[in-house]
Amino acid sequence: MTAKEKKTLRREPSRSSQTCGYQLSTNGWDSTAAYCGERKAKGLYYCREHHDWLALDGPIHMAPGNTVGR
Repeated sequence: MTAKEKKTLRREPSRSSQTCGYQLSTNGWDSTAAYCGERKAKGLYYCREHHDWLALDGPIHMAPGNTVGR
């Protein structure tokens, strides 16, 4: 895998895992989706790239049970 290739997952990871899990795409007719498989950034709920992107809209609010990266 090159530096520009991102890890993707077919299933959503557990909210308590250290995997980002941001939903990258969805396909409603056959229920396939892709989720970010990168590691959560230290102290954040997502990898650095997805955290920065989401933070452009303001504060990020998460449901209880979601862990931050360590």
